[in-house]
This record gives sequence, structure tokens and C-alpha cells, in this order.
Amino acid sequence: MEDTDYALGRTKAEYERLIEQAELLRPLTERMLLGAGIRRGMHVLDVGCGAGDVSLLVSALVGPEGSVVGVDLDGEVIQVAEQRRAAEGIANVRFHRSDARAVESGRLFDAAVGRCVLMFISDPTAALRHIAERVRPGGILAFHEWDARVMTASPMKQPVLARLQGLITRTFERSGAHLEIGAELYGRMLDAGLEPETKPLAEIAVHMGQDDVAYRRWALFAKSMLLKMVEYGLATEAEIHDIADHRLRDELLPARGLIPLSWLMIGQWGRKPAR
Repeated sequence: MEDTDYALGRTKAEYERLIEQAELLRPLTERMLLGAGIRRGMHVLDVGCGAGDVSLLVSALVGPEGSVVGVDLDGEVIQVAEQRRAAEGIANVRFHRSDARAVESGRLFDAAVGRCVLMFISDPTAALRHIAERVRPGGILAFHEWDARVMTASPMKQPVLARLQGLITRTFERSGAHLEIGAELYGRMLDAGLEPETKPLAEIAVHMGQDDVAYRRWALFAKSMLLKMVEYGLATEAEIHDIADHRLRDELLPARGLIPLSWLMIGQWGRKPAR
């Protein structure tokens, strides 16, 4: 589904990182989906499903009467998602290697959802129009995306994390990713002919406590993006390892206050006009 220079890579380690990240973001995404109106009995398309976390979350919301189709262009991550589905014995989810803009399901979906996917598409507005063609009139489109304009790490209290977040966002920017797509979703939905909600959900995942949750989150993120950071000339491999393996650990492990686990996540949803 992505059209930009995908900066995170496609490795076993990255798939495992995505699964860990999904656990941290799950409560936020669940609140967004419930607010959007995802409910029992719905037939839902999960756009850019990755390792399947949003699909599996939606499967619980729609229940056995409903169904979920998860699609992604990465065939290897689809295999991971299918293995996880089978291991959990979930029967109302199917995964396909496909572009959501062209997926065929035999009937229109009641809703299309996605998390951190439109940011990787060169023309998110056009993508919304194409995805809406797979949704019935009056159906829901709900996306959970980030807004990197909001600096979540304090340069004064968490200078190493702030430096790392800056490197990550600059790397995404160089790759062509849309860093402010969360804040743009309302306008893009309007431009795509949808009827967006005027009061979207905006939250930041945070952590309290002296353990390695926050450290792992950001260290693994940095290592997934290391090759692109070096390719774009933003940092050397030695610098990234120094940050991720030493300086970030020294800063976050003893921390007793709030540590951000995400940028601002904006859940925006809307409906396809009934006519």
C-alpha cells in the first residue's frame, strides 16, 4: 500500500517491533474504533494490516457475526499475520496480499480502518477515494495516524529521547512520509467526498515506572530505521548504536516521571455519503 520510500524495513525484527508497538497503542486504537462506530456484525476492511494487530482487535469488536479482511502489500508480513490468527484460533479474519485500493471481497464493506498507513501513501486523499469505493454508502472510514508537529519528549528533561525523536521524524520526512497526516485527515476526508467527524480523538501513549518499556520502544524504533538514517546522511551507525544502546538506556531506565511512547495519535473517522 505504501508509495513512499518505506523507512522501517521488512525484517523479522521489525515485525516483532510492530507487534510490541501494537500492544502499546491498542487502548488508543480501540477507543478510536469504538468512537467511530465499529460494532458487532460489521464486515470490515483493514488497510495496510501489517502483522495483523488491528485486524485481530477489530475481530473482537465485530464478534463472530462479523468479519475482517486484512490486506497488505508485504507478503511476508501477511504470513506472520496468518500464523498469529491461526495460533489464536480466530475464525472471522482473513488476510490477503493485496492493495486496499483494488481489493475484491464479493460485497462492499461496512467500514474500512487503518493505523499508521496513510502516512506512507504519496496521495492519501486519492487513496481515501479509492478505499471508499470498497465501502457501502453510509459506511465508515476510520484511520489512526500521527502528527509529528507535537514534540512529545522534553528537550530539557529527556534530551536524548528528544534527539532520537528528531532523527526519526527527519528520516520519515526524507522518505516522503506525511508527518502531519493525522491533523490533515479531516480536510483530506472532505476533499475525498466523505463526511468526517468534527470531534476526532487525539491521544499520546505514555508510560510511568522504572522498567524497560519506554527504553525498548524507542531503542527498537531507532534500530529499525538505522539503515535509512545512515543512507540519508542524518547520523552514523556508531552514533545510533551509542544512543540506542547506552545514552537512551541511561536516560530512561532510572526515570520516574512520564515518558511518551508515541507522537500525538489522531483518530479521525467519517462516513461515505449515503447517496
